[in-house]
This record gives sequence, C-alpha cells and structure tokens, in this order.
Amino acid sequence: MIDRFNEADTQVLGVSIDSKHSHKNWAESLGGVSYPLLQDFHPKGSMAASYGTYLEDKGFTTRSTVIVDKQGLVQYSVLANGERVISELLAECKKINE
Repeated sequence: MIDRFNEADTQVLGVSIDSKHSHKNWAESLGGVSYPLLQDFHPKGSMAASYGTYLEDKGFTTRSTVIVDKQGLVQYSVLANGERVISELLAECKKINE
C-alpha cells in the first residue's frame, strides 16, 4: 500500500534503536521493505525518548506508531499491540493532510 500513502502525500518511515545491520537483516527476512528504515542508535533511543516510547530502564522502545504532520507536530500516536491495521493508518494520514 506504499503507493496509497504516497498519493496521500505521506512519507512512511520505520525507526528503531537497532543498528543498520539489524535493519538490513530484518528487511531481507521480509523479502525487502518499500520504505526507509532509520536508526535511533546513538545516542541510543534519543528520538524515541522525545516521543515517550523509550524505556530507558529496559534499554528498548515500546512498539508504537506516530504520525507527524508537515509542521513537525505529532498528530497521532498509539502503542502498537499486534499487527497494525494499515488501512486505518492511511485514513489517519489522509485526515491530517486534508
């Protein structure tokens, strides 16, 4: 559905505290991904901490989805329990970009 996100004027990104090598292995295990993967590696979790998703005492982030508008403001944020419903996320992006 990446084309539909592009049509909605949305840039999809994957972000984790893992290294670029971990990202590469993960993407390859899925047969590739159609969006950029960014690392929040050093200082570890600094971006996640700014969104309140880094659990410093545990050394990892909570799995979450954050939608940021073109002005850099968080418009949507939810902890991701299980699989994400991509069509619902697309609908949120469309609402934000209207």
